Amino acid sequence: MSSPKRLATVNDYITKWAKERPDHVAMVQHEDNRAITYKMFDTLTVFFALRLMDMGIQKGDRVATQLVLVPEHLMLMYACFKIGAIIAPLDVRLSASEVVRDVNKIDPKAFFFLGNTPVRDFREVGKAVQKGCASVEHLVQFTPDPKPSDIIDGAVGITDLMKKKGLIWLKLKDLFSGKLKKAYAEVNTQTPALIIYTTGTTGEPKPALLCHENIIVQNQVLARGFGDVESDPNFICLVNLPPSHVGCVTETFMTTMYLGGKAVLLRIFNAKASLEAVEHHKVTVMGQIPTMFRMLWNMPEYKDFDLSSLEFVAYAGSSVDTKFLEKLAAMAPRFGTGLGMTENAGFATFTPQGISLEEMAGQVGRAFPDLAQVTVRKPMAADGAAGEELPDPEVGEICYHPPIVFCGYYNQPEETRKAVSTEGILYTGDLGYFKQMDGYRALYLAGRKKFMIKQKGYNVFPGEVEAHIAQMPEVDVAEVIGMKHDLFDEGIFAFVRPQQGIDLTPEAVLTHCKSIASYKRPLHVEIWSAGKEFPLTRSTKIDKMQLISLAEEILESLRQNGEWDMTQPVH
Repeated sequence: MSSPKRLATVNDYITKWAKERPDHVAMVQHEDNRAITYKMFDTLTVFFALRLMDMGIQKGDRVATQLVLVPEHLMLMYACFKIGAIIAPLDVRLSASEVVRDVNKIDPKAFFFLGNTPVRDFREVGKAVQKGCASVEHLVQFTPDPKPSDIIDGAVGITDLMKKKGLIWLKLKDLFSGKLKKAYAEVNTQTPALIIYTTGTTGEPKPALLCHENIIVQNQVLARGFGDVESDPNFICLVNLPPSHVGCVTETFMTTMYLGGKAVLLRIFNAKASLEAVEHHKVTVMGQIPTMFRMLWNMPEYKDFDLSSLEFVAYAGSSVDTKFLEKLAAMAPRFGTGLGMTENAGFATFTPQGISLEEMAGQVGRAFPDLAQVTVRKPMAADGAAGEELPDPEVGEICYHPPIVFCGYYNQPEETRKAVSTEGILYTGDLGYFKQMDGYRALYLAGRKKFMIKQKGYNVFPGEVEAHIAQMPEVDVAEVIGMKHDLFDEGIFAFVRPQQGIDLTPEAVLTHCKSIASYKRPLHVEIWSAGKEFPLTRSTKIDKMQLISLAEEILESLRQNGEWDMTQPVH
């Protein structure tokens, strides 16, 4: 098996294809059919980079964003990469307080945000960052062709920032100074490039720092998974995950750029729009979390769309059964899955081609030791050394090895030490084992070490949701668990105990939870009797297993009334 050519940095993909196929479309925005060629992508990335340097942003500086998936957002990303700056895209569903919390963890110099949109007025987020984040020197509002009153005080509109006349002047200045060339010369495979927030054991999102090499190796793993592809201009990939997710930026989009294909962008995920995009743009590759596939399949008009262009569909994020795979097989002749996490930029394993549905249902693929070594090990020692590697098929913690291991959690050395051994081995928190199959060694999951809820494809730590609910003055204690959900894999189920003498309703709790990201909101709230103790373990901790048993009894009646495994959430 030949190894894909390793390029120096993420930006080298774009430069390479801009020279070899300048007029080939790199990306197209589905909503308005706006196409950006590789030559345009490369040129506009340079202009963005020049503007960033003019703002005083340099190698190692952080840039935070709260933007939807549009070409300009991706150009901004690659511009940061080109000058050695680090970009941190935040989920557009985060509240203003959540954005301020996460921004202050990385102290960025600049914050790029949306304006007043039909969905939400993001100017309130900009104002909150302006007030609550001392490190932010530049606020840039993504409002196209704005009126003066549209831009908040202290911010600059993206239209003004990227005026053609000013950019040409910066380009002319750079011809003499060579500042951009010098900055790019200092960027290498180990240069930190991207921060993706992930939920850790503290209950708060942690800023996972990825370098160019992490991303490149992940692209190579996926290229192997798709069938040893090295270059394919006919690789047309739908990118419909949010840019705050590795599934969007490092996996689907950047792997497409690695292969020199075309990315079809959706500003935000929409089931119908996704199907329309596949049909209209003749998408050949599609990668989503299982929940998103189910949302497509549950649409009444699903069978009306022509999806015959699909050649490969991939899923990841949660386990599935054979029934799910049968539906997947009906979408495309080839499909697969793998295992990965934010801390390694995405996939580290992928399933071989041609295996049966029954064989695929129980595993997460094979590793590619020449690219990304995966081992199953005993727990990390007290001194931080990696535990002993276990023989097949013993169960242990799944671990990743450099060069796919991230740079650590930004400015959180203690949290990094908990995850990465002194040898540089990343402990994933997933338990699993290897099993020798016919011609390959397959990795199987045995369970999650972390008590995490996976709702709508996102990791949600119960403590974060519990703490938010407990902010209500009417609430005494809140306990949150994850329960099986047909559409969302897991749904958040909350037991809430009110203060003595308080009449608290589930509706009041759900309304309160509208101030956090939608994927963190409970799907059902059960009011616990005031003064009644929650079940406890021998160590006097809340017995989550007993709560799960109680929730199962409640869910039986909810399911009968169509109030749990619904096709759409109620809030």
